[in-house]
Amino acid sequence: MSAFTDGLMLRLHAPGGLPDLLFPADATGQARIRRLVSTLYDLPSAAVHDVLKVEVTAEEYQWPLFRPRLLAGTWIRTTPDHARTDVQYEGREAGAAPEWIDLSLQVTATVVLELDEGRIESVVLGDIGAYATLAEFQAKFRYFDLAGYMARHGLTTVDELRRAYRHLLGEIKLAAPPPFDPADPANQRRLRLDLAVLIREAVDVTEALRSARLVCDLAERAVGVRRAPDDLASRSPFAPVLLLPKAAVSAHSTPEAELLDFFASQDVLAIPVPP
Repeated sequence: MSAFTDGLMLRLHAPGGLPDLLFPADATGQARIRRLVSTLYDLPSAAVHDVLKVEVTAEEYQWPLFRPRLLAGTWIRTTPDHARTDVQYEGREAGAAPEWIDLSLQVTATVVLELDEGRIESVVLGDIGAYATLAEFQAKFRYFDLAGYMARHGLTTVDELRRAYRHLLGEIKLAAPPPFDPADPANQRRLRLDLAVLIREAVDVTEALRSARLVCDLAERAVGVRRAPDDLASRSPFAPVLLLPKAAVSAHSTPEAELLDFFASQDVLAIPVPP
């Protein structure tokens, strides 16, 4: 193990080390929490308005993950009567080296969510009206894949379209959301963030990304799927976090911002750690 990994584990384990290094109480720390929330939770109709509190609730250094081995077979008995049983067993692959998570971390973040519930105010249906050409028919819609619609229903001309179906034109109007109140406790959520932290002494993009993918897959198999809050959907049970020496990131041929943006695009939070 490298001196950087050993030293960083001790720094993280020291009082206040985890929040100071990973989630400082500033814009950088808030941005990292927002990134992790978007990695772990599906928020198509919500946005993180604010991060109120970050708590480290559990930490475990050097957590081993073993590749599972699935054995399948059939047990057939012929006497005293015929019976057939399909058998499956999943266990560790004998002799295989584990993949290591340098730090398995559980964080609880209290956030303010700005939710758009998408309530419907009205639905109006009516006859589509007259049309003489396919272009006139398509113009009645804001967006409509007319070519795909015609192909799916075996239609080629406007006359066939008119004879095949009676078309209705609908308009759905969404209700205006109420004014957002960030101080309303109903907009607060306590979100559990489970992190798989990998420490690397050198910047090897391919190796780091492969390791992040592998440990998260193995961790998911080991712990299963965790329940998300009732109004949120879980994207992944673990979020990978990559810790790299600041000097190595600065010395890399790729600019730091571009390097971190690449990892972010792959749902990996990369953090340059200062000396």
